[in-house]
Amino acid sequence: MTEHAAGTDDAAPYKSSLPQVLDALNLSPGAVIEGATVFTGAQFDAPFHHILGGHIAAQALVAAGRTVGPERTPHSLHGYFLRAGDARYPVEFEVVDLQQGRNFSARQVTARQSGAVLMAGVASFCIEAADGPEYHPEVLGIPDPEKLSSQPHPAQLAGAGGGSWTSLQWFQRRPVEAGARDPGHLLTWWRPDGPAGDDSLTAAALVVYLSAASLVESAVAARAAHRSRADNTAQRDIAVWFHRPARLADWLLLDQRSDSAVGARALALGRVYNRDGELVATAGQEQYFPPVPPRRV
Repeated sequence: MTEHAAGTDDAAPYKSSLPQVLDALNLSPGAVIEGATVFTGAQFDAPFHHILGGHIAAQALVAAGRTVGPERTPHSLHGYFLRAGDARYPVEFEVVDLQQGRNFSARQVTARQSGAVLMAGVASFCIEAADGPEYHPEVLGIPDPEKLSSQPHPAQLAGAGGGSWTSLQWFQRRPVEAGARDPGHLLTWWRPDGPAGDDSLTAAALVVYLSAASLVESAVAARAAHRSRADNTAQRDIAVWFHRPARLADWLLLDQRSDSAVGARALALGRVYNRDGELVATAGQEQYFPPVPPRRV
């Protein structure tokens, strides 16, 4: 799934408000075909008409979650982005029951458009155990979001990457100044731009949406520090683990970094915390940077 693209003449102001995003996550149910439950999801147009990776990943999680009981909350999502698709047309999500255990449920999700597979993955859901130890890395000395100024996502800026990815306007974003941190280490407070309801599946889907859209930032920043241009990037895969429900009425902190790059691939990892410092989710994504053709003189 291409997040940033260069060389397009298409400068239309693509937009998607929070109500539009929530409506797009409210997938239309279809028939059961050859053992698969099929849902349909609308897309938002974008430069080159490419489908936003976070959008389709969030829809995939919702489609899988619709086939498990309400007592089971999202545990993880693992997916591969295989084709860019065409955002002018809807996508069908085929969900297959892989496991319905005592504590865990697993669903295979395949996103198709005109017969071609755009994304394939597995989503897991669980009944949370009542007891057990808790531990996670802490984040200290981070200023409260109220002390920071709002900034748009880099892909929203006019002309960013040759296109205008304004489909990322459904959330507020307040970056923390990097200071002495390495260029690939970014800290950002974020929250939906309005009420998002209290449904745990929708909240988890928005965490996936934001993570997939934002992890590319740290990879681009780290590569830029090594004097590597990033005219084009493409998401290859996404993995998100959910540790506790996301409270979207308040700000969440995304602590992300890209520590590894080999050839045309860069790995970015992120942790999502709530204001109390509790770990909400952990995400990982590999970004592919197609080789830049030599410039003509």
